[in-house]
Amino acid sequence: MNPLTFAFSRSVLLAIVLSVSLGGPKGRAADIRYEHLADCITRALELQKGERVLLRYDSDYFAELRGPLESRIRRAGAVVLGPLEYQAKGVPPLGFGEVIEDADVYLWLPLRPDLHEVSPQEREALQRWLEKGGARREIHFHWQEGSVLSDGLPGPHSPALDQIYQAALDIDYSALSAAQDRAIALLRSGTIHVTTPAGTDLRFRVGSRPFNKQDGDASPARARAARVRVDREIELPAGVLRVAPLEETVNGTLVIPSARFGSAVARRLRFSIRNGVITSIQADQNLDAARAALAAGGEAALHFREFGLGFNPKLQAPPESPSLAYYGYGAGVVRLSLGDNQELGGNVRGGFTRWFFFPDGTVEVGGRILVRGGRLSSAGTP
Repeated sequence: MNPLTFAFSRSVLLAIVLSVSLGGPKGRAADIRYEHLADCITRALELQKGERVLLRYDSDYFAELRGPLESRIRRAGAVVLGPLEYQAKGVPPLGFGEVIEDADVYLWLPLRPDLHEVSPQEREALQRWLEKGGARREIHFHWQEGSVLSDGLPGPHSPALDQIYQAALDIDYSALSAAQDRAIALLRSGTIHVTTPAGTDLRFRVGSRPFNKQDGDASPARARAARVRVDREIELPAGVLRVAPLEETVNGTLVIPSARFGSAVARRLRFSIRNGVITSIQADQNLDAARAALAAGGEAALHFREFGLGFNPKLQAPPESPSLAYYGYGAGVVRLSLGDNQELGGNVRGGFTRWFFFPDGTVEVGGRILVRGGRLSSAGTP
């Protein structure tokens, strides 16, 4: 994703990035229930009377969502500000940093893929806004952008994934949250051991590091309890559990079967990691491309970033799909990544991030299995 989805407000934050497959004129997607999506957004937010909602939208893409959302915002007693239209890639509206200061909620509506780029100025303004703390909430609907290959870069999206993403909005959120809590207790209890059939063999501990629970709760109370910035960024569909391990405890080998770096594809890429830092890089093919990409990422690119684990039982891609469903938020999918982990409460800085996904991993803690071969055990099942 390299998800920039930072937005902030004085008391509430909402940012929505919803991209779906193009199915008709003006970016209309087929078989998308816009009224239902609007219900999911506003239900997660628990809008308060008088809150000011700033809409950021693309008039040529997914326009059917805007009307139902505005209706529900007003029905909740909140006020619709703006809206601000996206008109050019990477170009913020004039005075954007000042405009959002008048909002309590920032609503980032879907964009055409060719517009989905945020300028550095907008990125910085939104990040500063979010980091001020308080009851600021952000909801992400990345949708098509979440359809990625195991190397973390975009993959093909399909109408079948549209339907899976919609279905994944209708789950038992209480059961999801409880399953994540059980997993957190287990993951804190000792050394975490992650293995994969391709050869990944990593061990690390999380200590008292904060866990980010993506359980669909975007309420003001949830935002006020946030320990790190990403706690105010709420994903729908929900499901992932994220943590930055204690960097000095990360040791072992990270093996990526296939990863794209520009026009080259590195095969069986292998990182040796000691005390959280990559000490050697090997590959069966296109090693130079991988090394060049990491070198361009600076010092952060050589540091282990994050452990993530999916829990949503409905986010399972069809067997014929080369793409994973929504950033690997499906039950049992492991995420291991490199780079800056400040948003998660880690110590690595530098801006670079690269995610890798493992749908066939095994996660064990002190002899107890949390995931075996990509399937959650009873300890992690919602």
